[in-house]
Amino acid sequence: MRTFFAITAFASLASQPCLALPRQPTIELVSRQTNPLNPFLSVITNLPPINLLVDGTAGALTNLESLLAPVVGGQTTQTDIASNKACADMTLIFARGTTEPGNMGVFAGPQLVQAIKTAVPGKSLNVQGVEYGATIQGYLSGGGPDGTASMSSFLQTAQQQCPQTKIILGGYSQGGQVVHNTANSVGAAGMASVNSVVIFGDPKSKTPVTGAESKTLVICHPDDNICSNGDLILPAHLTYGFDSPQAGAFVAKMVG
Repeated sequence: MRTFFAITAFASLASQPCLALPRQPTIELVSRQTNPLNPFLSVITNLPPINLLVDGTAGALTNLESLLAPVVGGQTTQTDIASNKACADMTLIFARGTTEPGNMGVFAGPQLVQAIKTAVPGKSLNVQGVEYGATIQGYLSGGGPDGTASMSSFLQTAQQQCPQTKIILGGYSQGGQVVHNTANSVGAAGMASVNSVVIFGDPKSKTPVTGAESKTLVICHPDDNICSNGDLILPAHLTYGFDSPQAGAFVAKMVG
């Protein structure tokens, strides 16, 4: 029932006034995990392209994401570093996309967590969502500075309190901007202890992540305008949950 309401919300978003675009072929997707969000994502991939500016979709996307939160479950918020949880073999610090709920969001964060656990079953994982506003203005300005401050702080805490943990930085959409900005802020020295970086729908996909050039996976769908630093929300930008197995496999390879 919750998935039905989420689909209805997205259909409402798609029906808003927009420029007509030719229908694009559905992108090839990696093998799908069993996830209650998949029926919704499957509908998105078969909708006509949406041509809406980021700053014109805020209300509709916020309503949609709020409906999706119960579908994903309690995973929309993760606070293992903030709550001083005992050190784990791996630590994921993830920045959600614009207007997403919690500190992990719904479109990529929770799926990445599950993918890492599936791909690396013999190691423990701590997860911390970046605490920041994830506002429209933050995206349009290149990434909210409060996101950079939060991710940098959690990174430093993980480095100091758990020096043996394998740190993974992740982000989706504006969260990708936050990852880039954090890497620029802490520099190559600060990124040296980061094991791997995963970004979905990266607005700065053409720019390497400072200090992590050889340990970064950026997943961008060919028809995702956000990956070209654009401001159009297309269905391709909302389906990165399907790519989580690829991201999990990459992390497993890097962690060793």
